[in-house]
Amino acid sequence: MAPARSAYAEWWRDGAADRVSRFLEDSVKDEGTVYVVAGLIDPSRPDDEHHQVNYLLARNVIEGATKLGFRVVTFGTVMEEVVSDKTTNPYLASKIRLGNFVDDFSTKSDLVLHVRIHTLFGGGLPDGFMFLGQIFHSLMSHSEFKMSPGTQLREYHHLDDEVVAIKKLLESGAGGSVTLTHGAPVTLKNMAGYIFEAFKCPELLRIGALPGPAHDNYGVLFERPRALDGMTFRETLPALVDYLRACVGLSGRNCA
Repeated sequence: MAPARSAYAEWWRDGAADRVSRFLEDSVKDEGTVYVVAGLIDPSRPDDEHHQVNYLLARNVIEGATKLGFRVVTFGTVMEEVVSDKTTNPYLASKIRLGNFVDDFSTKSDLVLHVRIHTLFGGGLPDGFMFLGQIFHSLMSHSEFKMSPGTQLREYHHLDDEVVAIKKLLESGAGGSVTLTHGAPVTLKNMAGYIFEAFKCPELLRIGALPGPAHDNYGVLFERPRALDGMTFRETLPALVDYLRACVGLSGRNCA
């Protein structure tokens, strides 16, 4: 079941772990798995909002649900392993805090798993503040796309593949923090070039027009968890083009 937002909107407050326990006792008959998917990803939102939703709410769910024997799965980002815990990005800071809490909690309980994920696509239009969303806007408006030199490494995972992978991690009994990776990253430069060529408008792409961020993944390669051995993920670049073509149809407009 997916509770209404009104049911969990205040679960970030002090003492809310008991409210989580009461909700589960009243609403769920059998022990199972609680997935904490509520969260903020837009770094332009205030620090307090990220702290409340991404850390405090998840922490209270962990404490309230595991007390009843429920397993809890939280979600973070692979960038937790790349950037310093002194990051000024409120989203990353909140996820680092949550991952550290899960690692500590897992020393006394095997009921909690923190899945660090790569960039997801599929299931609706891309968020406008994300790299892929900005590319989509450029394609739809036929406007220039200015980007950094693009040497940053990224893995893009389709949502359908991610669901299968998360299920495999759970079945393996994984706990603590685990990075869900397929091990086939692409550079942002190659990704953007492939997409604009596929849409036959490479002249819109301005690689190197913006500076690259100081703190990013310029060389970290992640190891695929053994639980995912043998699993096939979609090939990144063709899958992204297929997705964006589907997004053009979802938007109800023609690509300029």
